[in-house]
Amino acid sequence: MEPMYKQQAEPGKQCQECQGFAVNPSNPAVGTCNGKDVVAEGGCMFFKKREEEQK
Repeated sequence: MEPMYKQQAEPGKQCQECQGFAVNPSNPAVGTCNGKDVVAEGGCMFFKKREEEQK
């Protein structure tokens, strides 16, 4: 099943906040998710919130 990807997702459900997002170190506005190029502010139906890091 192919994800329904949007270039602009609502705050709180953006790629940059998802467990599957890997940021591009040279450009934090983009990255990858499961091998696909995505924008940090995008989103899809498989969003899963990143767990807070333990301090």
